[in-house]
Amino acid sequence: MKKIVHVITGLGVGGAETFLLRLIPCLRGADYESTVIYLTGQGEYASAYREKGISVIPLELNSPKNVFSGVLRLLKILREESPDLINTWMYHANLLGGVAGKVMRIPVIWNVRQSNLSNKVNKANTLGAIRISAPLSRVLPFEILYNSEAARAAHKKIGFRHPRSRVLINGVDESIFSPSTALRVKLRSELGIPDDAPIVGHVARYDIQKDHETFLRAVGIVRLKRHDLHVVMIGAGVEWKNERLTQSLAYERDSDWLHLLGPRENMRELYSAMDIFCSSSIGESFPNAVLEAMMMALPCVVTDVGDSRRIVGEGGSVIAPADYENLARELLRVVSMRESQRKKIGLAMRALALERFTLSKAANSFVECFDEVTNNSKSK
Repeated sequence: MKKIVHVITGLGVGGAETFLLRLIPCLRGADYESTVIYLTGQGEYASAYREKGISVIPLELNSPKNVFSGVLRLLKILREESPDLINTWMYHANLLGGVAGKVMRIPVIWNVRQSNLSNKVNKANTLGAIRISAPLSRVLPFEILYNSEAARAAHKKIGFRHPRSRVLINGVDESIFSPSTALRVKLRSELGIPDDAPIVGHVARYDIQKDHETFLRAVGIVRLKRHDLHVVMIGAGVEWKNERLTQSLAYERDSDWLHLLGPRENMRELYSAMDIFCSSSIGESFPNAVLEAMMMALPCVVTDVGDSRRIVGEGGSVIAPADYENLARELLRVVSMRESQRKKIGLAMRALALERFTLSKAANSFVECFDEVTNNSKSK
């Protein structure tokens, strides 16, 4: 049994955190035992890891003043765990884990999972970590993993260099994400949505890169022509009490068709109720939500960011980011299709996801990488 310590910046609900939660159980079957260390935050997602029997350790680096003591604690944990490999996720964890790996002489793999590096959508401390990471990318990691071609190209442009790098894409479990007529009826009944009303779904935490504003403007336009349209939005911060999200809306006027459900765990049920899925982001790398929607046999309307165009292929609808008018036109076009036509597109989406984006395929790629790194590092 080989041991991996995964170091991740935080355990809030997000794409990297979700994928790692799905990946670790797959690694057990390949004789890898995992421990997760997260640097900052309250770790809202930590309980989900523990429920799957995954050891989770908070480092509690919640202030710059704690960095030195945090590094010492990380080194202490690594000495106790004695892992064969350190697998880091996101910039701050890449840096801290990379330094610790050098000190402990343990090979480190960096996971880089972002493609929009603009100062308009990233926090100052994230941009600082990116700038520091670029020159250190040559010396700290044993290998760099990107989850999209767009992410690799964007980081190469700003100076990320390493002789060992590859793209390993995400995947979802097709046994969990499969459409269900019974769940469709159940959720629509709970939300008070008629069986024949079209639903456009949106799944993303409230974040500037997800561009909820453009999505809401677009569906508002569609509603002018399709009064029967309902919209279901899921994600942390996607609630009526979030005034930044709802400032252009009125609860009394819009809440009968706009369902802001916040973070949810019953995702199969939620996707089953939808007729169309939309990703309106201005920044993505390889979005899990798009994969999930495809596996749930939904027609997908996505913005042309990250690898979204590659993911949905020719059967998807791809719109320029931040263009609410064209997004509205495309959503209206798909909403206005015959139900049989939408179902045909959705089944093609699921077939593509089954061919390319299953969790087992993704996990096998990671295991192959981990085997190569641990074997090559021991031979040196």
